[in-house]
Amino acid sequence: MKQRTNLRGLALTGAAAAAAAMTLLGGGLGATAASAATVSPQVIGGEQAPSTPWEVQLVFQQGGTGTYGCTGEQLNASWVLTAEHCVDGTTAMNVYHSNSTTNRGAATAADRLYSAPSGDIALVHLSTPKALSSYAPLDLAYTTKSSGTGTVLGYGNRANSVPTTGLYQATVNLTGSSTDAYGGRAQHVTGVTGASNHGDSGGALVVNGKVVGVCSTGDVADPGSDIHAGSNYAVLTQSASWIRSTAGV
Repeated sequence: MKQRTNLRGLALTGAAAAAAAMTLLGGGLGATAASAATVSPQVIGGEQAPSTPWEVQLVFQQGGTGTYGCTGEQLNASWVLTAEHCVDGTTAMNVYHSNSTTNRGAATAADRLYSAPSGDIALVHLSTPKALSSYAPLDLAYTTKSSGTGTVLGYGNRANSVPTTGLYQATVNLTGSSTDAYGGRAQHVTGVTGASNHGDSGGALVVNGKVVGVCSTGDVADPGSDIHAGSNYAVLTQSASWIRSTAGV
């Protein structure tokens, strides 16, 4: 397992922190040089999720003028959880609190991005606090499982790279331990009613009503329309103390 002992805090200032005009490019990977071509999966199949205030949209730049999208989980009024490859190399980021990708509403700019000491996990700090009606419930003591089911959520592409119009969810099987994009511990899942695809990176894996991991990689670069495709979710437990101390949860 790759360990990073130094907390990396990237400050976004000036134009970067105020980049409220960025628009999401459908199917954007949001991958960095540190991640493989299979990184950054979206939900194929599944069903439109019910209103979930804490499952937020992240729209960001990683150099140049192109924009990318990931999914995040808001933990309290100031902090959002996501995947590290969504912040690694990011120069500007906006957070949107609508579950619709066609009507995102007003943006809240991020002003600091932090990488976890272990795993494909990151925290995003909002420049202005945004109070929500509910926040993501976490299980920071979860251990990987080879049986049972969970639910994945995200704003990724639908089947065959068709852009989504909103937040989707799908039931998945829990199929054992694996590794994430940074060599950390991951829960491997395979789709039952749907599967992750490009754009779901940072999206939640929910088991027994709590978020246990964030979407890191897919088993294949392009799952097409395969609702049974596999993916790997970075397990929050590996950086639990860091999440608690940094975000205050």
